[in-house]
Amino acid sequence: MQWHSWSEFWEMGGYGLYVWGSFGITALVVVGEIWQLRAQRRALLRNLLNETSSQDDHHSSTLS
Repeated sequence: MQWHSWSEFWEMGGYGLYVWGSFGITALVVVGEIWQLRAQRRALLRNLLNETSSQDDHHSSTLS
């Protein structure tokens, strides 16, 4: 498809709202997924750190 102006490009032959709306929703979902994965990773690392430190504390107290 060939467009003669930027406004024709954005209108996408009358389907611009559908096309750009789909791109927008997809971008939001991808950003949300990345944000959720990062939050889960931080929580997992925090839990592992807490478990490791509590095991070290328990291990050192049983040795004393």
